[in-house]
Amino acid sequence: HSIALFKDESGKLHAVNPACTHINCVVGWNTAERTWDCPCHGSRFSMDGEMLTAPARKDLEKIELRDLVE
Repeated sequence: HSIALFKDESGKLHAVNPACTHINCVVGWNTAERTWDCPCHGSRFSMDGEMLTAPARKDLEKIELRDLVE
């Protein structure tokens, strides 16, 4: 499945499944606000995938990077 990545100012990578938890539209990174934004209905998520605004009701699925290399 797809992975969305963001590297913060300290160099830490944050990985989430980019499928919005509302109706599975693919979120995009909003550089100005530092959020994952859904283009379909406006849900917003933190860089770690925590739900900030509705209509989504759940966080994005977090992906552990160590799971990707196994």
